[in-house]
Order: sequence, then structure tokens, then C-alpha cells
Amino acid sequence: MRAAVKQAIIGIIPLLKDRLYDMQPPFEGGDEPHGVIAFGEEIWKSSWAGYRQVIRLKLFAGDAGLDQADTWAAALISGLHHKRVKNADDSAFTLHYLGAREAERLEPATGKACRTLRFGVYNPEAGAGDAEAGPDEWLQALTDWTGSLLGKPWSVYHTAWPSGPDDFAILWRMTGCETKMAGASLYEVRKHYIGHITAPDAASEQLTAVSLIEGLGSKVQLPIDADQRRYMSVAEVAADLQADSFLDGQLRLTLVQRRMRPAEEAALIRRVEIHPILK
Repeated sequence: MRAAVKQAIIGIIPLLKDRLYDMQPPFEGGDEPHGVIAFGEEIWKSSWAGYRQVIRLKLFAGDAGLDQADTWAAALISGLHHKRVKNADDSAFTLHYLGAREAERLEPATGKACRTLRFGVYNPEAGAGDAEAGPDEWLQALTDWTGSLLGKPWSVYHTAWPSGPDDFAILWRMTGCETKMAGASLYEVRKHYIGHITAPDAASEQLTAVSLIEGLGSKVQLPIDADQRRYMSVAEVAADLQADSFLDGQLRLTLVQRRMRPAEEAALIRRVEIHPILK
């Protein structure tokens, strides 16, 4: 992973070729432009995202000054956020820009100013989303419907993110389930879902979120099994376009299905006798 990340950075800032270090280099006679990259430990985030490893990149522009470092930072954020990167063994991972807690600082050891960027890599837990029983049938139907609505280039997943999802990707996961009485002979089953939409740019994410909301809102029923005439209805759907697309998800969806309560078998009353009490 380390070599792949460095290569991705160099692809955007060629000047940093052979100048990306794992620790502060002891320069002599000048401060040439360079970067220092550090990989943090993996921290558990969630069952659908797995572990997150934070990568910190410090940019030293040397005599060019911090304005040059700002230009590099803008190019790296644009070029690496949601970028799918391949390792030498063809395995892949996706970089996510996490912001900069200390965007500008002086290194205590050298007294030199630098810009700091933070990127995250999510590593799903082994076997997440691969249960032998398969997903909830409503979730599978929702996944299939989403794929047919959006088509290419979108890939649709359920339950948990895979390792290195495609550039245009959607994840649906179930967050809760409940029943409500709808009458003497009817009851409702409600299931709640969250949808994650990731793309190389925010505009694609927002347009796709709107398309899904409009598509879900226009559907009277979504098929679970069309042959058996089993359907579910959309009760509520909303979007928070400011939410973290990979970790939190932008869409909130509630699906509902009405069912008949089964007739309960009970012993029949064959005879009733009344004995008056005489005083």
C-alpha cells in the first residue's frame, strides 16, 4: 500500500519523485521541496466500513513558499479523494480525504513550515457481508432495483463495503426493523435502510442521490417477488447531502409491507349451560 500511495502522489506532483520520505530527511545546504508520509494504525470504525487507517502527508515547498504547498494540496485533494488505487498484486483500495487538523504548522525539529493533509483507507473486516444465508430479501430486492435504475457505471453493494469498491458505488444496509398493528386483521412490517453513494466528485454523488429519491418517491410498490405478487412500499425517503458518503451514508429509507394476521386455531365452544343461583 505504501508504494502505491506514493506513486499516486507522484502522479499528481511529479516534482516529488524520489522526494517522498517516511521520516524527516536531514537536508544539508538547502531545503528542497519534499514530502513526509506517515501511516497510522488501523482503527475499527463500523461493521460495514471495517478498519480505517489514516495517512498523513506533510508538504514542504522549500524556497517556493507555502503558496506552492497550497497549490500542491489542492491538486492532491482533487486527485486523490475517492481515488481507487491498485497495489502491485492488483488488489485495490480507495483513498478518502479526511481534512487537515493542522493545515499549517512549523516542524519543531527543523523550524520549517509545511502543509499537512490527511487521507483515510478503509479495510473491510474479512468475510463482512458474505453470510451463507444471503442478505435480507427486501435488501436484495432494493439492491437489484437500484442497479436497474442507475445502470452503468454504477456498482451496487449491500450490507458492507468490499475491499476497493468501484469508483461509482452505492451501498445499501439495513439498520432496523419493526412491526405495527394496522387493524384487527392486518399488521405492518417496517424496515429501515441507509444508502451510501460514492463517486469521484461531489456533483455525481448529489445528482445520484436526487435521482434515487425521485425514483423511490415515484414508485407505488417495489417488487420483492413479482411472480408471487409480493411487494413493498416506500414509506419515507430523505437525504443528507453533507453526510460522509462512505462512513455514514446520505440516504435514509423506510420500506413497509402490510400482511394479514394468521387465523389462530382454538377449541370450539360446543355448549353453554347457565345455572341460576336461587336464594
